[in-house]
Amino acid sequence: MKRLLLIAMMAVGLTVTAQETNFGVIGGFNMTSISTTDSSAGIPLTLSVNGSGFFAGFFVDFEVSDKFSIQPELTYSAGFKNGDSVNSITMPILAKFYVSDKFSLQAGPMLDLVVDETPQEANNFGLGLAGGIGYDVDENVLIVFRYSLGLTNRVNLNNISQKVDYLQIGVGYKF
Repeated sequence: MKRLLLIAMMAVGLTVTAQETNFGVIGGFNMTSISTTDSSAGIPLTLSVNGSGFFAGFFVDFEVSDKFSIQPELTYSAGFKNGDSVNSITMPILAKFYVSDKFSLQAGPMLDLVVDETPQEANNFGLGLAGGIGYDVDENVLIVFRYSLGLTNRVNLNNISQKVDYLQIGVGYKF
């Protein structure tokens, strides 16, 4: 799995000279929000559906300096509502800026791929903008709170757009 994360990093063309590299696992609460906007009547009408669930996966933390690191992740995210589910593979690539020894601000792109069967007019791949905060409890344990705003239209229909957002609260462990 470590090799898969390193390959994913190379696939997006991100190279860093790291002072220290840590591998870890991460998981927690996930809320997936799907917002559909129909503007066919001339006035945009938006309907949002939220599903709560979990996320779990792996990360690599590349320390660039004492105040800056880059943390790509590869996670499975699931959201459930009324017996239906949305399952996706997500890959946030977060720049972490440490404002103190333990507290960080995080931002970066988040790629996601919906793995459920979808209609032909649906776009399973998405790009979002993630931002959040992190707290390093100690050298190994970290807590994250972040939101990813979906930027990609997920349906290929006239006058209709659909975007997927994620809210995640989790705990990680560095090896």
